[in-house]
Amino acid sequence: MFSKENTRIAWFALAWFMINLVQSYFTEILEDEAYYWVYSEFPAWGYFDHPPMIAVLIKLGSMIIPGELGVRLFPSLLGAATILVVYQLVPKGNRDPRIFIICILAITLMHLNVAGFLALPDIPLVFFTSLFFLVLKRFLTEDRMVQALGLGVIIALMMYSKYHALLIIFFTLLSDWKLILRKTFWVIVAVAVILYLPHIIWQVKNNFVSFQYHLISRNDPFQPRQILEYLGNQLLVTGPFVGVLLLFLAFARPAKDAYERMLKFNLIGFFGFFFLSSVRGHVEPHWTAAAFPPMIVLALLNLDRYPGLRKWIRVLGLASTPVILLIRIYLIVEILPMPVHVSRMFHDKDVWAKQIGEVAGDLPVVFMNKYQHPSLYWFYNKKPAFTRNNVMYRRNQYDVWNLEEGLHGKRVLLTHWGQADSTRVLATVWDEVYYYDIGRYCSFNRLSVKILEKKLRSAPGQQIIVPVQIGNPTHQTVCLDCPCDLPPMLYQSVVNPDRKFHHERIQEQPRLTSLEPGEQILLNVQINVPGEPGDYLLTISFGSELLIPGINGVPVKLMVTDPPL
Repeated sequence: MFSKENTRIAWFALAWFMINLVQSYFTEILEDEAYYWVYSEFPAWGYFDHPPMIAVLIKLGSMIIPGELGVRLFPSLLGAATILVVYQLVPKGNRDPRIFIICILAITLMHLNVAGFLALPDIPLVFFTSLFFLVLKRFLTEDRMVQALGLGVIIALMMYSKYHALLIIFFTLLSDWKLILRKTFWVIVAVAVILYLPHIIWQVKNNFVSFQYHLISRNDPFQPRQILEYLGNQLLVTGPFVGVLLLFLAFARPAKDAYERMLKFNLIGFFGFFFLSSVRGHVEPHWTAAAFPPMIVLALLNLDRYPGLRKWIRVLGLASTPVILLIRIYLIVEILPMPVHVSRMFHDKDVWAKQIGEVAGDLPVVFMNKYQHPSLYWFYNKKPAFTRNNVMYRRNQYDVWNLEEGLHGKRVLLTHWGQADSTRVLATVWDEVYYYDIGRYCSFNRLSVKILEKKLRSAPGQQIIVPVQIGNPTHQTVCLDCPCDLPPMLYQSVVNPDRKFHHERIQEQPRLTSLEPGEQILLNVQINVPGEPGDYLLTISFGSELLIPGINGVPVKLMVTDPPL
């Protein structure tokens, strides 16, 4: 039977859920949410960026209710359930429902990515992470088979939500490595691996595309501002006013038992890991979302050591509430003057998509270098769209689906970054959209072009021969000499250390006809070496006179020295 304090938290969670449903209905879908909605149109055991949990939740909700509310129905439900579970993580003697509710209301990320309404992978991750901590708390003292089975299932669900779950598992074992000596520990491992096996098989079939992206492709040159952005963003999402206090209380709490040590390791581990990650690239503010349940619990546990801070949490927490409320209202109605790029994140996406749809009619629309744009177009017009990514961008799920093959030879509306010869211009609510009406479209990003040398060396301004392997990894025959308004040509793309691109058509074009599924051919391609010494990245890929070279392979290092090494 619920105690009085548990009943109060349950009513609060219910009210939170109802508010999030209202917010879900009136808030336009975000770009990433639209992308995940397109995921849900293609059920699979995995996707380029994330495991399939968010797609499953969106699919289930959309089967019940159409539109934004259906997309966010189950994330909103899990968000409210997270509040209930996190409260149970606080030991009974340290529970204060009023302070807990104030903390929930005062933490910015709780409203969006931790217990919020947005259909993002962090919400199921945080819910199952909180459930993991709750069951593990009992497992540490009781060590029963039913708890081991439950933990195996929960770990699999965490892993199906987001790959950040690996950090939770790692830091938990680091906090108490002797867990591996328990027989029941290996039951947990067996259950989790068996349940997660379908996703592992999907990764194998897709050449571990997700891990290549997250571990290799996301690295950027070091910039000191990335560290400062990370630290500033964490203070902001923890709470505009109360965040510093909560972080101080959580980090200053000395772990008194195995349970608290587990929470402390995850807290320090998560924030520390992404601090180090900020050295090699941009860190999104919400990537630390799974650390927020340990932060809240440890902060509340530490209030007894700093009783004077209890009053300040009340004051600053209540002061934060109107600010966050204003933000939530802005998501629905544009009541505040904001920069254009901020406004576009939340407003007029439906109008923009409809305006392009009116011009396109029944024609497929192909966007450039933006997985968000075809996703928004698809969501609001209920018509498939596509994005062609080139070497100046990155791969995404649209490079995994076989949508490209279905467009070959068809008439399409092709958007373009800027005005050029033969382009048309559409004035939208956001900006001008430049586009071509292509009678017979074709692109070849699904083909692989692999440079067979790991490193290349040359003197400046030389011409060198590069061995290349062109392959067809798809299940369909790819015709390279079929009638097409964008006939394919091989290009070399060179990137200098300042990330400036130079594209150049390879002069001696090989004659290519068609490639059968799985077929590979070897070519020797002559490229022009840059005239200035330096370390470059070289890519060889397919483009056309209109299309910037696509993404057909992994860049290799090109070392230009005088004299050559």
